[in-house]
Amino acid sequence: MMRGKIVSLRPLERIHLENTRTWANDRELMRVLDRAQPVSADEHQAWFEELKNYNDRVYFAIETIVDVRHVGNIWLWNITPRHRKAELRIVIGDRAHQERGAGTEAISLLCDYAFASLGLHKVYAYVLAINPRARRAFEKAGFVVEGTLRDDRWVDDKPTDVYLLGKLR
Repeated sequence: MMRGKIVSLRPLERIHLENTRTWANDRELMRVLDRAQPVSADEHQAWFEELKNYNDRVYFAIETIVDVRHVGNIWLWNITPRHRKAELRIVIGDRAHQERGAGTEAISLLCDYAFASLGLHKVYAYVLAINPRARRAFEKAGFVVEGTLRDDRWVDDKPTDVYLLGKLR
């Protein structure tokens, strides 16, 4: 478990699945996370069961310190030991905790884990231009924009840019 002032990170468990699926199927979150289809209960359960079979990703629940409430998830994806890097992905699904520092702190905590425990040198993220809140959270956590992928994704039937942000150890 990793603990900050606002949130703690703990391994994603079965108790977190209901919220996780609710957020995965939330229309606005689907839009900013570039998700195309809702997730069925069976698909979600199968995804969770398969997690233990992968060594290139690690998932954590984000919980508040004060009331131990599950407010989001954060994970390292495509962990590549040879190149000592991984992609960081995050969702703050509980709207009451958006724009209150929970995301920034969770990003910082997971980067600390990636650098100290996994020995990574770089953590990176892709952020849609339609999601300025996410970009701010990453930048507050020490990420810098390394590039812009112009018209890289389609959202609401029109192209949008994607920012590549990175943080070095």
